[in-house]
Amino acid sequence: MPVYKKITENISTTPPERVALDERFITLFLPEDAQERLEAQELRQIVHRALNELSDDEFRIIESRYQHKKSPGQAASRMGISRDELIRLEQSALTKLRAALATWHQSP
Repeated sequence: MPVYKKITENISTTPPERVALDERFITLFLPEDAQERLEAQELRQIVHRALNELSDDEFRIIESRYQHKKSPGQAASRMGISRDELIRLEQSALTKLRAALATWHQSP
């Protein structure tokens, strides 16, 4: 028969100090410099606008491939198109996204 250890009765009534989950992530990932925070926000807006410019199929492919980590074959099967068509649409979408990022990178 197994032997179980008794839980001690010395349980503190004060809750442990907690840091909100959002605060932890904010402090880990936000740049400390105000200029860097502004640039990061601007970059997010540019990427968001560029994603909105994609066709529905291009957006679904980018989402499937890069957010859900699906292979080209899996994504094509899920969308009901050929693998070659998926690759063509993916390259078109990536070209559009790169162009948007290039214009942001070149701005003063």
